[in-house]
Amino acid sequence: MNRFDVVVVGGGHNGLVTAAYLGRAGLRVAVIESRQRLGGPCGGYAFLPGRSLAFTNSPGSLNPAVVHELRLADHGLRFVRADPTVVQQFDGRCFLGWRDPARVDRQLDAFAPGEADRYRELISALERLGASLRVSLDEPPPGLAELRERLTDPEEHKLFSAVFEGSLTGLLETRLVSDQAKALLALLALNAQLVPPSTPGSAVGLMMRPFALAAAGAPRSGDAAERVALRGSTGLPVGSMSAIVDALEDCCRTHDVTLRTGSPVVRILHGPAGVRGVVTATGEEFTADRVVSAVNPVHLFRDLLDDAAMGPGIRAEVAGTAMRGSAFKVVLEVDSLPAYAGLPADADPERVRACQFRVGSSLGGIEESISRALLGHASDQPLMWGLIPTLTSPGLTPGKTHLISVNAWHAPYRPHDGPWDAERTDRFGRRCVEELSRLMPGLADRVVDHRFMNPVEIESELGLMESNITHGDMLPGNLFGARPHPEVAGYRTPLPGFYVSGAGTWPGGYVTGTPGRNTAKAVLQDLHHEQRRQA
Repeated sequence: MNRFDVVVVGGGHNGLVTAAYLGRAGLRVAVIESRQRLGGPCGGYAFLPGRSLAFTNSPGSLNPAVVHELRLADHGLRFVRADPTVVQQFDGRCFLGWRDPARVDRQLDAFAPGEADRYRELISALERLGASLRVSLDEPPPGLAELRERLTDPEEHKLFSAVFEGSLTGLLETRLVSDQAKALLALLALNAQLVPPSTPGSAVGLMMRPFALAAAGAPRSGDAAERVALRGSTGLPVGSMSAIVDALEDCCRTHDVTLRTGSPVVRILHGPAGVRGVVTATGEEFTADRVVSAVNPVHLFRDLLDDAAMGPGIRAEVAGTAMRGSAFKVVLEVDSLPAYAGLPADADPERVRACQFRVGSSLGGIEESISRALLGHASDQPLMWGLIPTLTSPGLTPGKTHLISVNAWHAPYRPHDGPWDAERTDRFGRRCVEELSRLMPGLADRVVDHRFMNPVEIESELGLMESNITHGDMLPGNLFGARPHPEVAGYRTPLPGFYVSGAGTWPGGYVTGTPGRNTAKAVLQDLHHEQRRQA
């Protein structure tokens, strides 16, 4: 009954993507998920009674190939294309990330004369570097040492050193003038990372879009909107981010994938010939000649594999990877939406409220917030990314109320003066609301219900180790051919038939679906080669 061609451990979005591709190829596939619901942070969660939405807010990195190849539109996935894509406030005035580059340029030049040209030149230089490095997000990555050897231009060597060995602060300070433009790119580069911008290698987050554009062969004209680093996602999914998981689940079922929830895997089974399957906490076995793990590699190597699987060295090195998470969740239900403060006169307030908002006003403030969190102190000025999903997904609440979904960063998993409790959670949550009120005056008076979720709760409820959404830092030394380890960086492992996927593999975290797609490709390629040998 439990014999399959492939077993996928972990029903997050990457696990579902892998299963959907393999099921579409005609394989018998089972997804084994520990939680009662699929999707992980991208799946639906009832933060408030009768109010379900995803922990994640925006699919800014969702791989279009996944949507197209799996025909997710046929499974109900729809997007609303926001414009502007982001709003961020600086000293009481709002910057808007319009899809029209000319409107963005005017705002940049208002920060400092000539800033738009400096900003464009930085983005263009990063894109040229990305093209020269020939790194594809859709293929197993090269090692970090190999990347520099691919460069021949002295200026690109210099920029490589600045990005991969210097700091984000150093790069932005030498290329830009205004604090505002630096903060815009700093939040984009670091997002959820508990990595101060002064850290060597911290600018590498700015390379992910150039890598993606180079691989896609995007237009190189200066006015191409897709080259604008602040352009945001291709759209916001109708039904919140969980609509992506709903579509993937339906796709899997269409291809006869078995979806088992509430079944924690406790051990990967293997023998002399390779992997044999998995066993769950109840002792139930699922056998297969191929197993894909889409869970955090630290959990996998520490808890599910033994030393005999690949050797104690690899196991200890991966299991010892620091998580250093810091995510804190704020969900507010409000009886009405406040007006945003500091909007330019030509902006439609309703369109602005429908897009993502970010809170973090200076490079120095970002440095302080992260540095304090590393010492166990919650920030007085938390950095936040948020959305009002009810504006693009009506029906998330039964009446006329709205939901404001906020991901706050740099709340330490281990506070320096004691564990998270109800009082500490409430205090930090209310501090987040106070900071949001700078953008949304009168917000606190409109709240009719709320949910604050601290990092320990997020780990427990959503399965995110130490509340780290990217399964480990995304610095150069933990990316490319080292993610999660040089011996398992190409999705294949030394254990025959065993593969790794998910946010802990290349190209890293966030809602891309790319690791799942890449792992499925590796499995199918190996099957094809085996069939040719047998023929």
